[in-house]
Parts: sequence; structure tokens; C-alpha cells
Amino acid sequence: MNNSPNPSLKDRVEYLVLRKFPFARAMEFPPSLNVGSRPRLCGPEVSPQMREALAAYRAELAALSHQELVECYNAERQREFQQAVAKAEREEQERFYNQPQATADFGHWSKLAHWTLDEAVALSFGKAPEVVNWPTISKYLQISSFAVQYGRRRELTVRAVPWKQLYDPVLPTIFLAWAKRNDIEVPAALIEAIGKRDRIADWRSLYDELKAVHEEKEKVWRATDEAKDRFTASLQDRIRELETGQADRTAEKPLGAKERESLLKIVIGVAVDSYKYDPKLSRSAVPQEIADDLAKCGIVLDVDTVRKWLREAAELLPPKGNG
Repeated sequence: MNNSPNPSLKDRVEYLVLRKFPFARAMEFPPSLNVGSRPRLCGPEVSPQMREALAAYRAELAALSHQELVECYNAERQREFQQAVAKAEREEQERFYNQPQATADFGHWSKLAHWTLDEAVALSFGKAPEVVNWPTISKYLQISSFAVQYGRRRELTVRAVPWKQLYDPVLPTIFLAWAKRNDIEVPAALIEAIGKRDRIADWRSLYDELKAVHEEKEKVWRATDEAKDRFTASLQDRIRELETGQADRTAEKPLGAKERESLLKIVIGVAVDSYKYDPKLSRSAVPQEIADDLAKCGIVLDVDTVRKWLREAAELLPPKGNG
């Protein structure tokens, strides 16, 4: 039969004839060819009535107009297609992976600590991994759409492993999160069963959350360290200021001769006027009085030191009679 896109009228007629009489070619052989030394052709026993029916159908087709024949041909092709689809669906439903024993027990599989990738793929279709798996499914790739879908999903999981998106074996929660991220439909019952036992979270999202928390802590630590550094720096600056001030005070010049003389004049003036000090006396109680008065003010100075400076200051007194 010619399956070209634009079959001729003859091809269309032959197609319609064979659709109604599958053994038409055998029926049209002369009877002498069906017996004797030639092997008998497979098919029903050809009767005169069958030959008459075939001839009548050919005559019916010959009486049709070109348009009527094309419409008849197209309708039969559509009927044939629908029959083929229905047949394929029946065969698909009859295969082992669509039988009740191939349905996954989610209650059992949700309790397992991990799944292999092949188990995860089977479960994502709602199938029992012990029945439905790659070795048993791969045989149907040429004839089953389910097998093709299974193979494609398996390929996605296999390729996700080198990029650390999945692992083999894999935690159920990680696999379900990966499936969600890739818009892979998974039975709601499986998600519910896993959700009752563990939180389904995308490991990448968890990683990002933890990373954000860590970065926030680092900011706080850095801010704290910077504050400590600023405080330490300010203390160091203050210490340097104090050390500089102390050095300046230490570096002050000693009293000059004129300044020293002025200070001694003040000392002897106060001693003579307020304490009635007389430098001519070999022994005087004034140095002791001055030392006692200084002690009352919190200034400790021994009497010999006071006496020494009074004697030195007395040398600056003008002679009596010059005034």
C-alpha cells in the first residue's frame, strides 16, 4: 500500500479495499493458484460469495466521483488512526507498570532515610520502585510514551548530580525540592507523606538563608571590631597627648637667675614682715613656724630646708639705713 502524502486514485482504492477485505489480494488469485504445488496463502477460505462481495465493493468505489473517493479515503484513514490509538492505549494500560502492584506505597517510602535516584524517579511517577525501574522500563522506550517520560526524567536527575543539585542516594526532601524547582509534577500524596516527617526545603534556599545569616553576623562582628579599634585608637591618642604634655613639662627650663632672685625676695619679705624673722639671730624659731604653717596647708617641708632658703634670701635684704 502506498503511504505517500498524495496517493493516486488507484492507491486510494486499494487502501479502501484492503481495509474492508484484508485478504483481497489472496481472494483475487485464480483458484488454480491456491492449490497444487503452490503453498496455500494465509487467510479465510475463499468462497464464491466473498469474491462477489469484493467485486461489488470495487464496483461501488469505481462509481464514486473523485471528491467522494477522496472523502471516503480520508474518513477511513482517520478511523484507522483512531483504532490504532485506542489499541495502543489498551496495550499501554495492560502493561505491568500500570497494574495495581506497580503503585507505590508512599507510607513506606516516606520513612526511608534516603532514596536512590532511580527509586526517586519511580516515586515521582507514583510507581513502586521495586516493580518499576530503569532496567524494566527501558525495554519499552520504542513503544511507550510513559517509558520515554521516565527516561527523560531519569536523565535530568543523572545530569543534576555532577553539579551538586542532587546526590545518589539522595534525601527525600532534597529530591522533592529539586523537583519543585524544575517544575516536575510529583504526586501530592508523596509530598504530604514526606512533609509529615520532615520539612521539605530546597538545599540551595537553605544555603542562601544560612549564608545571609552568616553575613549579617559578620557585619555585626566587623562593626564591633571597628568600634573596639576606634576606642583603642582614641585611648592611644590620649596617651600620646599625655606623654607629650609630660615631656613638655619635663623639658621646661629651670628658673633663671633673675626669676630665682625675685622668688627669694618674696620669701624673705614675707618672713620678715609676717613672721618677724631676724636673719642676724643665730637661732630663730621662725623656720619652724613656717614649716608648721606649710604642714597645715598640706605642704611637707622640713625645717632645715626652710632655714636654708631663708638664709639665702636674707642676703638680698638691703643694708639697714638705705631705704
